[in-house]
Amino acid sequence: MKSHTVPKKLLEQFAFDEPRTRSKRLWRYQKGLPPYGKAAPISATRWDGHFADPADPDKEAQLEKQLEQRFEHPVNQLIDVIGYRTFPWRPRDIRALTGYFTMLFTRSRARRSASKGEADLAIGALRSVLSDDQALSEIVAKFTLDAINAGLDYSMVAKEQVAEEIENAITRHSDPDEAQRRYIHAVETMMNFAEENLLNGEWRVFHSEPDTPFVIGDAPAVTWERTEQGELIFGQGLARPNVEAFLPVSPTTCLHLLPQVARTRQVRRPRTVEINRAQAAFATEHCFANVCSKELDEMLQPWFGTMRVGIDGFSIAHIDQKKLFVDLLMGRAQPPALAMR
Repeated sequence: MKSHTVPKKLLEQFAFDEPRTRSKRLWRYQKGLPPYGKAAPISATRWDGHFADPADPDKEAQLEKQLEQRFEHPVNQLIDVIGYRTFPWRPRDIRALTGYFTMLFTRSRARRSASKGEADLAIGALRSVLSDDQALSEIVAKFTLDAINAGLDYSMVAKEQVAEEIENAITRHSDPDEAQRRYIHAVETMMNFAEENLLNGEWRVFHSEPDTPFVIGDAPAVTWERTEQGELIFGQGLARPNVEAFLPVSPTTCLHLLPQVARTRQVRRPRTVEINRAQAAFATEHCFANVCSKELDEMLQPWFGTMRVGIDGFSIAHIDQKKLFVDLLMGRAQPPALAMR
């Protein structure tokens, strides 16, 4: 089954009417290739097995349907008029757009590709615990106490038993399907997660002229932090101080979102070229536009794929995975999610 990562209705906003076929088409921009003018909104970001669950053959169709009903449909009713200066910004609309923005990040190929790195980090953490006698002893003591509190016959949990369970976990995490399982779990988790910083933040609209249009990438929900010197640091989480978020919704309209976080710098008016560079930086493969432009192509080319989720931005590599794993077993922590945090 082929699943969509960017909704058809959003892509149609950036399409032009192709007179020969009497259908909508997109100009597709890609690293190292000339612009291609025959991309169709219905299939431009549709990928085989994107939401496939190794354990459930029906899951992909279910997720595709849930994403359409819960996240796409409410925003499809708004997307044509968001750019109007009279758009009312009702709380229900902001809530719908918050979920839409969050899921655009989560359902992207860029986010999916980061799941392999997550699995590798988990394996490294498990191996570190396995080689640490003190950590193993702490886990043994916790499991033994839990057994006593549960009313089980007192029997000291053997360190060898714990080590065997950790080795079994390493084997599971080493399975070729582990990264995809993690990704499906992340999608289902984020479907029920409300990004409060975004929901309670400030929602703005930034306009561009038709002759300098916005493009939309295959991972269109982008973020940055602007330094005092004006440098843009892409891939900053929605809980970070001074973070800004962007989503182009047409060639002349882009949402500019200011999450409810600490701000120590004045927010500057973004430039169209900055947003387009961000779209290319976050893109796994493609950006789309309603025009063919040599200048636009030359501007996008150096930026394609320079912000890799989990590597260059939104990374959890800074977390002490070994300590986290022990804390999880000890009940002192909750598992982190690689999200826009």
